[in-house]
Amino acid sequence: MGLPDCHAFLCYHSRDYHLVINILIHTVMTMDITKSVAFTGHRPERIHQVGMLHLYLDIVSQVRRLYGLGYRYFLSGMAEGFDLLAAQAVADLKAEYMDIRLIAVVPFRHQSNRYRPENKSLYDRIMKTADKAVILREDYRKGCFHHRNDYLIDNSEIVLAYWDKQPYGGTYYTIGKAQMINRIIINLYK
Repeated sequence: MGLPDCHAFLCYHSRDYHLVINILIHTVMTMDITKSVAFTGHRPERIHQVGMLHLYLDIVSQVRRLYGLGYRYFLSGMAEGFDLLAAQAVADLKAEYMDIRLIAVVPFRHQSNRYRPENKSLYDRIMKTADKAVILREDYRKGCFHHRNDYLIDNSEIVLAYWDKQPYGGTYYTIGKAQMINRIIINLYK
């Protein structure tokens, strides 16, 4: 039975056509967690220590190193600051590595409407180059950023972070969860 035949069979015998479609799409696009890296880091206001260019170059260096170790999927939560910078680094490396994949994990559909114009423009450009966009909700709801961070950690083996080790905020939450489930954490904060 080929994929079209299997699809028709499942749809005929299923009470929830959309569930079957989602399962088939998910199966085709499933990434290998053992080959996946998630990004987490601060917004621009908390990236004091280094300039954005230096941080970008550190991210590129780490992504190259991880790619050399077999990692192919890079997940970004697409927030202003570190997330967008890391996503841009992966997007730029696509010219060099044909099988590198950028997965944009968006907490709610219109997340970027809250961004500064220059970041909104960057977000839009990156979304066009992303290999996959995972939109977790249609609209904002309290807790949606934690849900996004959970998704990042649950779907990666390594966390590439920029965390200033302060015990508050989304990056702190994400690092804590990553530690609880024994993810490898690489912190670029110096």
